[in-house]
Amino acid sequence: MIKDDTRKLLMPTTVRPARQLLSVLLLSTLVACGAESAREAALAEEEAARIAAAQMAARVAAEEERERATERERERIAQAEQRERQRRERELERQQADARAEAERREREDAVRRDQERLAAAAAAEAEREEKLERIVLLEAQLATIQAETSADEERALVLQQAIQAAEDLLEALADEAAKYESTDETGNTLDPLAKDLIAELEARKNELVERASAQ
Repeated sequence: MIKDDTRKLLMPTTVRPARQLLSVLLLSTLVACGAESAREAALAEEEAARIAAAQMAARVAAEEERERATERERERIAQAEQRERQRRERELERQQADARAEAERREREDAVRRDQERLAAAAAAEAEREEKLERIVLLEAQLATIQAETSADEERALVLQQAIQAAEDLLEALADEAAKYESTDETGNTLDPLAKDLIAELEARKNELVERASAQ
């Protein structure tokens, strides 16, 4: 009986340390698990931060690359536009040079043509002047012939006198016309207008009187 009582008295004392030990072990396990979880959480947080930083760096790098690509494209377009402007400027300069050369060529041709026209006009004026001088000489000879043929016949003498007067008028008019050729412009035209109608009228009058006198 005494042993049983003693066992009963000793049992609570023995059980309490075991329970305490179990509690300590359990607490240690829980603490260890908590520490491991904390480490894992810290590692996960660090990994997430690293991934976020890498993603941010990638975005920044991509943005910088886009900006560089955009800048390169702008430079390419600017260079292409510059080359096109230079090409247009060279083309314009070439066209202007061609136009100047063409204008100079035409000016030379026009100058040659004007010289030729001036020479031709001067030659024509000289030929016309020579023709009038020849007519003057011929008319003077004709006057001399008429005067030599003048007879005592009164009517014929009157006609011859009129023919002589007409011839003298024509001679004077022709002399005036010939004198006009001494003053001409650059194209060979006389500065004073020629009296061609008057010359023709006087010559017709003279010829008519000469024919009448010869017919009598």
